Amino acid sequence: MFIPRLIKCTLAGINCTIMPHRHTGSDASPTRAPPNRSTMVPIQVRSPLAEAVFGIRPELACLVALDAGRGRMLRNGDEIRFEAPRLIWLAPGQAGELRLRPGSRGEILLLAQAPLSLALPTSAFGQELARLLRTDLSVPAGAGQVQVSPRMADLRQELANDAPGAQMMAPHLLALLLIQLWRGVTEGRAHPDRATGGLVQGFTRLAGLHLHDHWQIGDYAQTLGVTRDRLGAAVRRATGKAPQIWLHEALHREAVELLTHSGLPVSQVGFRLGFADPAYFNRFFSRMQGEPPSRFRRRVARRAEPAPSYAAWP
Repeated sequence: MFIPRLIKCTLAGINCTIMPHRHTGSDASPTRAPPNRSTMVPIQVRSPLAEAVFGIRPELACLVALDAGRGRMLRNGDEIRFEAPRLIWLAPGQAGELRLRPGSRGEILLLAQAPLSLALPTSAFGQELARLLRTDLSVPAGAGQVQVSPRMADLRQELANDAPGAQMMAPHLLALLLIQLWRGVTEGRAHPDRATGGLVQGFTRLAGLHLHDHWQIGDYAQTLGVTRDRLGAAVRRATGKAPQIWLHEALHREAVELLTHSGLPVSQVGFRLGFADPAYFNRFFSRMQGEPPSRFRRRVARRAEPAPSYAAWP
């Protein structure tokens, strides 16, 4: 008698849990190409017979092109549901869990910061794209999916085969995928009512451009051509949070990133995030984090200190 069991595995930062099954002659489980040295891990999802669960570490970004099926993302206590065809971007900074229903098909790409930085163009457009990628995005794929899925498959094959020039080809393919994502968000901004979630995508794109300008919710609503109430209702349905809370959490994530990984003084971190008054930044961060930014930085630095070595002792 065949008794299925949950199997968990880890691959370059992704924990995968799938329900095994008897082989039926068809490809029915997620398959993975081996990771390359830049930590870019592609995963092909091919109609699993049970729900496939992918645990994503906070330092990794995740791009999902869902051709068929449904799924949900669990992150920071929130649940976001989605249905194919859809293109999804999960920004780094928070651990999460991606769950795909049985029969789902698509491509998943996990990214560390290094290959992501390499793929972004060194131009004003590259800076705009980088700001956009700091937030989670969900774009109805439509006809664009015809271009996205083959490109993700090409990238997976390049990394799996490690053919000559693969290390040059991979960033270019990734850049094309990110531009396709940007186009989807831009389309949602230009036609916010054309597809479900278009208004929210317009909001998140504007937030990526004007988060440090500390726009009021009314500014976003006016730019999008809707009322504050309509924007608030759309954002709550999509994220479970009020727009102001969503914006504050985005600012807080950036503050944590700068305090943890940059040598900027606390006051300069505040200035970079648009806080003209250091005291206001201190109050904002303390309210969001539960401790002042200087104390948070000291605590993180102590935790990152290497353990003492006794190898050189006589």
